[in-house]
Amino acid sequence: MIGKYFEPGWEVWRYVSSQDDYGGTTETWTIQETIAGRMRPLSGEKKLAADKNTAFGTHRFYCIPTDIKPGDEIRKDNVNYRVKHPADMMTFGRLMQVDLEVIE
Repeated sequence: MIGKYFEPGWEVWRYVSSQDDYGGTTETWTIQETIAGRMRPLSGEKKLAADKNTAFGTHRFYCIPTDIKPGDEIRKDNVNYRVKHPADMMTFGRLMQVDLEVIE
């Protein structure tokens, strides 16, 4: 099983809105879950898709399928990565591939 190669301790963060005590909204980053996964840096510089507007990520993260959405962040060891494109590999529900971009 591929899961034996995953490292624990990766945090998935999401920017969420909630209502405060005065009826206003507050937006904050909150931890959605802590997962195990494997990070892989992609070679080369930032690449563009054929439409010349879509940028591919600088890293790729592999994990068991979970609730990860574009705009979320994956964090570990004081490095933050922004989720660009999460995908269920071959739609088998066994492996998720997430394209990321390092937040500097």
